[in-house]
Amino acid sequence: MVATPDVELTRALERCEVPNAGFHHASHLRVAWVYLNEAPTVDQALARMAATLRRFAVSVGHAQKYSDQVTAFWMYQMAAVRAVMPGAAVDDVLRAYPRLLDKDLIAFAPRAADSSSDPSDRPVSRGTA
Repeated sequence: MVATPDVELTRALERCEVPNAGFHHASHLRVAWVYLNEAPTVDQALARMAATLRRFAVSVGHAQKYSDQVTAFWMYQMAAVRAVMPGAAVDDVLRAYPRLLDKDLIAFAPRAADSSSDPSDRPVSRGTA
């Protein structure tokens, strides 16, 4: 289920009418939820999200802030939750999985460089030994 305000936010973002200062992490998740519910596949939802975020980032003068990897991470997180909670509203999803609201969650995700045989290619852990 998708709430009308989230659809309106998504359409405004597509038109680059959302102020940069007003588009926070939770708003990204809401737009992701809209695209996941509108698109027939996760890959198509991801493509729409990527195109929209790239266009928005350029419109607010922050093209360098867009990341395919970060966008894919969050889209797949939301898609996984949608598979577990089909038909749920995004507010219910965020209540059930509040860690999704932590934009730093991605820091704990495995990275491609982690499988490298060269330890110098691996990211430095934020954890303590």
